[in-house]
Amino acid sequence: MEYAGREGGKKKKVKASSASLPRLLDLSLTLSEWGVCDHGVVFTVLEQLVECCTIADAQDVFTWIEGKRTRLNADVLWRRGKLIMLRTCNDLLRRLSKTNDATLRGRVLLLLSSLYALSERSALNLAGNYNRANVTTLDELEVGTNGAGKGKGDDDKNMDEDAMETDDAARTNAPVVDVRFYKTFWSLQTFFQNPNVALGVAGGWDAFYAAFQAVLDNFETHRLDASDETAATTAEESALGVKYLTAAPLLQLQLRDPAFRRSFLLQCAILLGHCEGPPALPKVKRDQVAKAKARVMAATAATPPNARGVEFAEFVAAALKREVYWVGWKKDNCKDFQRASEPRPPPKPPPPVMRKRPRLGTKQPAVPPEKRVKLGNPELDRLWNLSVDNASSLREKKAEETSMATFLQPVLDDMDPEAQIEEAYKQKNDKVFVWKALRMIAKENLTAFSKLGTDDMEAVVPGLLGVEPPGGGGEKSEPEPEPEPEPEPEPTGGGEEEEEGKAEDAAKTEGGEKGGKPRDGDGDGDAAAAVAKAVEALEAKVAADAAARSDEGNVDDASMEQEAEDLPE
Repeated sequence: MEYAGREGGKKKKVKASSASLPRLLDLSLTLSEWGVCDHGVVFTVLEQLVECCTIADAQDVFTWIEGKRTRLNADVLWRRGKLIMLRTCNDLLRRLSKTNDATLRGRVLLLLSSLYALSERSALNLAGNYNRANVTTLDELEVGTNGAGKGKGDDDKNMDEDAMETDDAARTNAPVVDVRFYKTFWSLQTFFQNPNVALGVAGGWDAFYAAFQAVLDNFETHRLDASDETAATTAEESALGVKYLTAAPLLQLQLRDPAFRRSFLLQCAILLGHCEGPPALPKVKRDQVAKAKARVMAATAATPPNARGVEFAEFVAAALKREVYWVGWKKDNCKDFQRASEPRPPPKPPPPVMRKRPRLGTKQPAVPPEKRVKLGNPELDRLWNLSVDNASSLREKKAEETSMATFLQPVLDDMDPEAQIEEAYKQKNDKVFVWKALRMIAKENLTAFSKLGTDDMEAVVPGLLGVEPPGGGGEKSEPEPEPEPEPEPEPTGGGEEEEEGKAEDAAKTEGGEKGGKPRDGDGDGDAAAAVAKAVEALEAKVAADAAARSDEGNVDDASMEQEAEDLPE
């Protein structure tokens, strides 16, 4: 591109090299991305370049924009430059010609559609307005008595022969074109320009359908042959974005052009698709719309070249099908496109824990294997996993109390002659068993406890439990009753009675010292004395046994001391 420079007070034109412009734009883009300058600087540079350069240079700038589209659309830059980019593209579209620069205009529109979201309201025709500026102007012709056309001031000329016909070679295979067909064909542009107004009036659909039928009948009668396929490709390449002329002498030649026919059939397909989709037009007949649309698709597929005609018809059908969804989207106020989130699949069940089956008779750990804590030391691991939580380990574990009959049953079993148990292996010689038995008997029966100081355990246990000694053959002994507590003396009423009571007590005491037979009540005193002696003997025996067991390592000293403290006083 060229720009003006000033040197020595004189202006001169300096032409920039072809590589300097992309380098300038790359530098501005990199500085904007790095934050050295404002993030919108690159868009400002593009706007100024497009404004001051020619159309040819603007095409080079636009080519650079298309190559850097991904970087320009980054969130950091696009927030500051999307309005500048929209203004730049609109200014460029106003400068471009609709006929000569149709390709560049299409590239600009495609770029805008890729940069901006579909829900961008600045690019939506929410009101559904039509381009009313596209007006079709027809030649002023008059219809003669025989259908021939006459222009103004040409009463003597037959327009059917001079204006509407070409040379003899063209007339041989060309469709018949007269003034009526000319006006009928171009009158359909009124319906294409504003369908709602043209079809909404009374008789509007009937007028359109009659004109449409006449044109399609002419197309089907005069089909294009293979000789027209050669010029079809060249005609289509030169017909991009053009507006066809409406001069009367050209219509016969235009009808032989495949691109012209395809353009007209596309207009008919769009109008018929609009009549089918919502909102439904009240004066349109749906059955006629379906038949007309089928005829349009068949004529489009038959337009040469035949291979491209079929492909073009499929493309038009797909576009019309998608248009129904676009109309519904606009009707719903152009909501953002958000795909519904798929429901999350349910979580997979955890694999079953393979536990080792415990052996019969083995003690199970208090903590299950999956909850055990490993501290790195076997002994610490064992202590830590004695219980599930520390609170449960602080509670006292009380063992189930065993009844006296169950505990002393081994003594009775040892007394059975059939068992043939040797004297050294009997339970009465087990010091730990004897010590526990003494504690239990002391809690249950003091009389039997007092007898254990002098008698053997096997002599006391059958009477204590109230069973017959095994192998004894005697009568079943009854359990000895516990001593009843001594009743308290009742208070007397006078002093003489008290003195008599004292005298009687003294007499009793003297009688007891002289070895006389004790009276009733003296046995309680003897029992208490015997209990005291038995306790003393038991304590001495327990102390001796404890010393012996500490040497042998059979009984814990701490447990013996605790059990000794629990003895009755």
